Amino acid sequence: MQAEGPRNCPECGTHLIGQYCHQCGEKPPGPHDLQLKHFFQHGFHELTHLDSTIFRTLRALIFSPGTLTKEYLAGRKKRYILPLRLFLVVFALNLFLYTRPGVALYDMRFIVTNDKRGALEKILERRADKKHITKDALFDQINEHWQKDASLFQFGDVFFFALCLAVINRGRYFVEHLIFSLHTISFSLVYGSAVWLYYAYSGLKPSVILTSISFAVVLLYLWRAIPKVYGSTGGAAVLKAVLLVLGLELSRLFFITFTMVLALIQTLRAH
Repeated sequence: MQAEGPRNCPECGTHLIGQYCHQCGEKPPGPHDLQLKHFFQHGFHELTHLDSTIFRTLRALIFSPGTLTKEYLAGRKKRYILPLRLFLVVFALNLFLYTRPGVALYDMRFIVTNDKRGALEKILERRADKKHITKDALFDQINEHWQKDASLFQFGDVFFFALCLAVINRGRYFVEHLIFSLHTISFSLVYGSAVWLYYAYSGLKPSVILTSISFAVVLLYLWRAIPKVYGSTGGAAVLKAVLLVLGLELSRLFFITFTMVLALIQTLRAH
């Protein structure tokens, strides 16, 4: 039997020294890996490891504000889901919920009801007649576009909030602010999903009280997270949290208004 010749890593091509590649950590396959027992053991390990990582990440995201950012910046990246991946997963869930039939968080009926002059309602009524559909059907079309557009523009929130962080907390790399922004917006989306479910099953509509509660939740989250990430405590942490919440709400107001106008254009121009 001939001695086994030099081997290269199947992933990156690096010359192997030992069982694992010192460059990328990959392990070359062997006869043991093709055994049925090993296949199921490896699959079970991956499944349980993924589940534990998800739950660990969500627990830290919701109940320990700032921990995920602090751990990531400290170089401990394998314990939790990476910031961008976490945001994309939560964003996908948020998009799925907001585009389901039922209660709409973005409802043109609410805008029309609060238009005292009634000009917008008259325009939409004429457009509904021209399209040979009812006014409610037109509202549903607008809401569908609005919900999808508003969800997609969550990416704008991430960068705008990171800019706010950079202005208030100077002397840091922008990526540090971006990581904290991803975690904060991820929490906001998780909370928003819970609010959507509450609206959907309770039948209630957005109100000043419920909006104030959401404002307070994000404010409390930032107040607890800022000391861990930026080191500010006491009154400085409170002031920064207030300014950041105001910045986040202004950003959302802009993007909600922008996506509402965009939804109106998309619906009214459609044949």
